[in-house]
Amino acid sequence: MNKLLPTLALCSCFIGGAVGSQTVAADDNAEKIVASVNTTWNNTFNSGDSVALATLYYDKATLSPGNGEVLVGHEQISQLFKSFIDNGVHNHSIETIDVYREHNQIVQLGKWKAEGVNDKQEAISFGGVLITVIEQGSDGTWLTRSHVWNMGKM
Repeated sequence: MNKLLPTLALCSCFIGGAVGSQTVAADDNAEKIVASVNTTWNNTFNSGDSVALATLYYDKATLSPGNGEVLVGHEQISQLFKSFIDNGVHNHSIETIDVYREHNQIVQLGKWKAEGVNDKQEAISFGGVLITVIEQGSDGTWLTRSHVWNMGKM
């Protein structure tokens, strides 16, 4: 069942429904775990280290930046974030809307925002909605298994 949770959670969140009867509502511990994961992610992104950022994901993690592509693994994830960092994206933050936990997986629905510059080198802010699936490994470390986001006007 755990292998199906990310797929079910993503589908349910996108159509506006509940994650499903197999998922329990977040507890304080799940919210603290997600807050810690988000803080580490934001700090790593904002430091400009795309290689370290990719290590916060499982080796074969999936990531979709909302353009219809699905990236897999550390190298592709690192390259994508390097392109964002090289183009001046900074001051990334995540606001959690809701979390659901099932055993060693937590699904987060949130809003993200960041700053950058446009083609005219003018400061801009942008953001959108994200869904992340984090999973606790056998060593106790929480890593991102799947990360999907879109971008909207701020």
